[in-house]
Amino acid sequence: MTEPTPSSSTRRAVLELLKRYGQHTVAQLHEVLGVSRVAVRRHLEALESEGLVRQTTRSLGRGRPAHLYALTEAGHELFPRNYQQLAAQLLEAARSELGPSAIERLFAHRQRALAQQHAARTAGRSLPDLARVLATIQDENGYMAEWEHAGQDRYLVREHNCAISGVARAHPSACTHELGLLRQLAGPGVEVERVSHIQSGDRECAYVLRRAGAAAERGNGDGDGPDADGRGRTTRHGGQGGAERR
Repeated sequence: MTEPTPSSSTRRAVLELLKRYGQHTVAQLHEVLGVSRVAVRRHLEALESEGLVRQTTRSLGRGRPAHLYALTEAGHELFPRNYQQLAAQLLEAARSELGPSAIERLFAHRQRALAQQHAARTAGRSLPDLARVLATIQDENGYMAEWEHAGQDRYLVREHNCAISGVARAHPSACTHELGLLRQLAGPGVEVERVSHIQSGDRECAYVLRRAGAAAERGNGDGDGPDADGRGRTTRHGGQGGAERR
């Protein structure tokens, strides 16, 4: 077996070595990487503190037990995994075998399951607290989400990453169900409007939350209504309106 040569980053080299060949001792890492044992221990301690590496103890014969280091599941997740391609292939197989309506049923099932999973986290929240929790949920799911106050009784949930981009490109209705999920979690007392959309060419997906009926009550005279294209005005970082970042 040929061991990999160290990369420019010792930290990355440690991770790659453990990924390729499994658990190692400090002495083994020191020998392969060509750096001091002190440096190896320093990197391992840092990786342990980040939850990327775990330490176990095993007897390797006579003498003191050896400390072995291996990747945790979080450590394995640092390396590419082609989930998006697999998901797209499975959806195409479902369409081929079961027809186009099967795709919609799958997306609808996912929406219902996620709504049930997170319902207790969003029920009964005030509007700003709801925006915060929705952003937290989406951030946990890989959307790089945040929220901000975007004007009188309006809150914005912004997603800087599309966690389902490959699927959404092939099946645009996936985005419809993402919006549907947010509306379901927000409840009937809150309107959720998508005002920018990555799959439509925008740099982020963004959703305005407002109390149901608030737009009709304000009318069009206060500058908070929709723009001419109907998408609605939002306050962004670095733009007008001094939005508060959360």
